[in-house]
Amino acid sequence: MAIGPLLRQARQVRNLSQREVAERLRIPVAYVQAMEEERWEALPGGHYRRAFVRAYADWLGVPLTPEALAALSAPSTEGPYSRSDRRPRGKSLLRFWWAGIAALVAVVSGIWWHVQRPTGNTGPAGDARTTPVVEPASVAPRSPSGDAGVGASPTPIRLRVVAEENCWLEVYADGRRVFLGTLRAGESYRIEATTQVRLATVGNAGALRVFVNDQPVPPLGGLGETRRDVIFDVSRLPSREPPSPP
Repeated sequence: MAIGPLLRQARQVRNLSQREVAERLRIPVAYVQAMEEERWEALPGGHYRRAFVRAYADWLGVPLTPEALAALSAPSTEGPYSRSDRRPRGKSLLRFWWAGIAALVAVVSGIWWHVQRPTGNTGPAGDARTTPVVEPASVAPRSPSGDAGVGASPTPIRLRVVAEENCWLEVYADGRRVFLGTLRAGESYRIEATTQVRLATVGNAGALRVFVNDQPVPPLGGLGETRRDVIFDVSRLPSREPPSPP
């Protein structure tokens, strides 16, 4: 069976709506519809397309064969981000090994987080909060207006993160740290850089929604998980300007 009908059938067996799936995976409903109808051109290309399909299939427990994934290998540029902590596709032994490393990193990160939190008066709401360190990201000087058009500078990286639950973040823009602290549930933060944005540490990765130039990024991890060195590089951005947000 093709990928789309397989995903739709698995979703219907679980009595889930497309909107429920979209909310769980933190992607637009239109992407869920496109995957089930196999309208691959409606999805971002390259790594994004494969990441969305894999995330949907993994969440439903649907195994994807190499033959099925071959349908997604149409030539396209790689997505605008890379993750140094991707778990390799290998045998169970390697998966267990990486799971152990991830658990160790999560424990060390949690201890470091609590050590770094300032000791203050503990009220009923447990209001011990690390004050974010915000520094202006470096901005390339603008060329004279007469030079616009020919030899224009590359599209900058505009990153927006939204916390659905409290998330610990350490963010660098063009090599400079611009944020260090806790992003509270419901809060958002915007970063702009000319070459690269690096999320050095993301605590509670599953609760963080990320948008690059107003395009949603697949989930960085699960709730309670810690991710490190998630990189968004201007050299891997699409050449066209993304549409303005509604």
